[in-house]
Amino acid sequence: MKSPPRIINHFLLIMLALIILKTNVFSQTLIEKTFRSDSESEAVLDLTARAPGTSWRESGSEAATVTIFVDDRYHQDLILHSGHKRFTYSVLLGRVAAGEHRLRIEVNRKLSAAGAKTVHIDDAVVSLVGRNDPRFAGIANTPFLYARTNTIGKFSDIPLLMYYETIDDGGKISLRYTVIFSNEDGGTQTSALMSRWGRTTDIEWVIETRLDRKIGVPAMIFQGVNHETTIFSGRMEADHPLLRVASDNNNFSDVGVTGVRFTLSPIAVDLRRSSREEVMDRHPWTYQVMAEEMLREGKLTDERTLGKRIADLRNYLYLDAESVQNNGSAISFSVKLKNDPTWYNSDQGIGSYRIDRSGFYRTTIRLPRRIAAGEIEQVAVACGLPGNPRTEEDNQKASTARCDLKSVNKMFLLDDQYQPAAPLSIRLKPATLTFGTTMVLEEDKSPR
Repeated sequence: MKSPPRIINHFLLIMLALIILKTNVFSQTLIEKTFRSDSESEAVLDLTARAPGTSWRESGSEAATVTIFVDDRYHQDLILHSGHKRFTYSVLLGRVAAGEHRLRIEVNRKLSAAGAKTVHIDDAVVSLVGRNDPRFAGIANTPFLYARTNTIGKFSDIPLLMYYETIDDGGKISLRYTVIFSNEDGGTQTSALMSRWGRTTDIEWVIETRLDRKIGVPAMIFQGVNHETTIFSGRMEADHPLLRVASDNNNFSDVGVTGVRFTLSPIAVDLRRSSREEVMDRHPWTYQVMAEEMLREGKLTDERTLGKRIADLRNYLYLDAESVQNNGSAISFSVKLKNDPTWYNSDQGIGSYRIDRSGFYRTTIRLPRRIAAGEIEQVAVACGLPGNPRTEEDNQKASTARCDLKSVNKMFLLDDQYQPAAPLSIRLKPATLTFGTTMVLEEDKSPR
C-alpha cells in the first residue's frame, strides 16, 4: 500500500496534468512578440492568418477564433471569417505608452468552431500612429465594440469592417463611425433588405464624435436601440468609447460589457458622391462572407418567396443610383432580358420595398436565374408611393409626388465566388417621372 503522502502527491500531479490539459484544449499560443513605441501612440495590427478546414458557409466549421493580448491583458477576439484563405485582418491594439510592449495571440478553442483544427499566422505587423500623424484622430476615437450576447460562439452578425467619415458642419468637425455587419438577425426581413438596400449585410452608424469639444454640446452621440440618437455617457479606454451591440438589428448601448470584444481598424472614406455600399465594393470579400452566411443559415431558395428566404445572391442585378424623392414619392427599377417578355422589378410589387429616400443608394432586381451581362436588354424606372394614400391630404400630396433620377452610377452581377463582377458598360440617361408613371431609360451614348 502507498503511504498517504505519496497518494496525495500522485493526486496533485494528476490534477496539475488535468489543468494543463484543459488550458491547452482551450488556448494555444500562436505568436508572441514585442514592439516598441518611442512616444504615446495608437497601435495597429495587420494580422495575416488562415484556418485550414474552415468555411463561413459550413455549419460546425465556420471559423477559428483567436484572442489577442497586449502586455498580458485581454484586448480582443478576432474571428477568422475567411477560412483557409490567406487574409489580412486589420485591428487596433489601442493606446500604448512610450516603451516596450508585448503582443500575444492565442487560439481560442472555446469560441472556435468544432471543425477548426489549426490556425496559421503568416505575418503579424504592428504599426504605430502618433499624435502628429494625420490619421491619429480617426484611429484614436474609434469605438471598441462588445459582441451581442446571442451571437457569441454562433458565427452570426459579426462586424466585418468599420469606416469613418469626416463631417464638416460649418467648420465644426465630427467623425462618424459606421460598421458593416455580416447580417442582421432582427429588423428588416431579408427580401426587403435586397430591395431597399441592395445587400443582406447590415450597415449601421455607431457613434459620432465632435473634435471641437464645447461646453453644453454633447461630445459624442450614438445610435441607441430602436435607432434612437443618444448622448454617449459610457466608459472610455483612452479616447475610445466602449459600446455594446444591444439589439438583434445591431443597435448599440453604452452600458454593460460581454466576454467578447472587437476593435476593428477603421477606414477613412468620403461618401458624399456615392452610396454606403461603395465601401463593400472596395472590399469585395464582404460580398462572399455575406453570401456564405445566407447559405449556412438556409436563407436561400429557388422558390419565389418573400420574407427571410431569398434567391441565390448571384441571381440579382445590383444597381447603384442617385435620385431625389419629392412629396413622398418612392422609386423602383425593373429589367427586361433578351428573348423574355417579363419585366423583373426591384420592389417585387410591394410598395414598402420601394426606395423613398433621396441621395445615393443601392437596390437589387431579382432575376429568374443567373444571367450573363449581355442578356440585359432594357432598364426602366418607376415612380410610385411607399404605401397607400388614406386621407384626402395623402391624395393631394400623392398628386404632386415626383421622382428625379439623377444617375444610374453602376450595375453589376456577382461572379462564381459571390464577389462583384466588372460593372456593366451600359450608361443610362437621367429621367424625371411623376407619380404613377414608368419610363424605359435611354442609353447615353455620348462621349465620356
